[in-house]
Amino acid sequence: MEIITGAIIACGAMYVAEKYEPLETKKIKHTFRNINYKVGDYEPKLIRIRRKESWKEYIFNVPYGLIDDPKLQPILAKTLHKPVHVYFDGKLHIRVYKQKLSNKIDYNWHIADGWTVPIGQSQDKMIYHDFDKIPHMTVAGMTRQGKTVLLKLILAHLINNHPDDVQFNIIDLKGGLEFGWYDRLKQVKQVASNVNEAYALLSSVLKQIKSDMSRFKKGGYTNVLDTNISTRKFIIIDEAAELVPGSHLDKEEKKIYRYCQHAMSEIARIAGALGYRLIFCTQYPTADTLPRQIKQNADAKISFRLPTEVASRVALDEQGAERITNIGRAIYRTHEKHLVQVPFIKDTDIKNKLKEWIVDDANTKMDPTPRENIVTFG
Repeated sequence: MEIITGAIIACGAMYVAEKYEPLETKKIKHTFRNINYKVGDYEPKLIRIRRKESWKEYIFNVPYGLIDDPKLQPILAKTLHKPVHVYFDGKLHIRVYKQKLSNKIDYNWHIADGWTVPIGQSQDKMIYHDFDKIPHMTVAGMTRQGKTVLLKLILAHLINNHPDDVQFNIIDLKGGLEFGWYDRLKQVKQVASNVNEAYALLSSVLKQIKSDMSRFKKGGYTNVLDTNISTRKFIIIDEAAELVPGSHLDKEEKKIYRYCQHAMSEIARIAGALGYRLIFCTQYPTADTLPRQIKQNADAKISFRLPTEVASRVALDEQGAERITNIGRAIYRTHEKHLVQVPFIKDTDIKNKLKEWIVDDANTKMDPTPRENIVTFG
């Protein structure tokens, strides 16, 4: 009789626990069942709930053989009607945020350490990119989604933080409309606005790279971080798809385009260790518009909204960018992935802040090799 009574009490306790289990937990468990997220009859088991001011995190033990599923995050976000971050470290973590990420984050001018730039606000914190740790970056996104705003933010932030040590070569294949004004700044070596000007710019950059490489070889060093060189040389390419040769071009015209493709790939492949930083941007990434050498050597990938899952996989090596809905919202991917809202900055604010660096004489612009003709290492 005592055994039967104990069993009844235990069953009753389980029933009460299930009945009064928090609704959010129930929804998560029902989602597991509905998408068949289990191994055989074994489902994830909730072991702990962590709470912070802005989020609640459910931690599950999972049966052997069950790994993180990319379907979980978007399905749970729609089910719970809240932002969700799912990650896996041997246990399954489902972090549910109380508030949605803001649709607008204003940029505040500030001095940052080293060669870091703000990429965007995530649900947890401001995400920064360090160009000395990851030299090259690809940026993808449909028109008017925030790609050019991010490029101008990076440029303005770096000039404000390193006015005497940063140099820019810019290829603006919107006819120079977006970056033509910046050609007046001492830190901007040149702005190319068409394919022929891009050819000349990239030829000049490759000559500088070969010269720098010779000096590095002579010193016996392989990385700018091991030298006293403080300058970093950025090459920004906006609307890079315009450098893909079309079938209507003649043989000589195609040579110019192919040289540009070769030069960009060379910069990505060999120039990072010499202090060069490539930011390669395209509206619709494909195998043609995002060359393999550039993609393989750019360990930082940013994507704003893209029209298809195929384009997202080219840009990020995974789906997700096709589901972005807000202007200025992007996925930033290195060894980790973050959904961020890129800080917004007005053109007028940039011009007012940087106008002190306007020069009238091209000869007063920064020498491509100042102080670096004599390099010390250590």
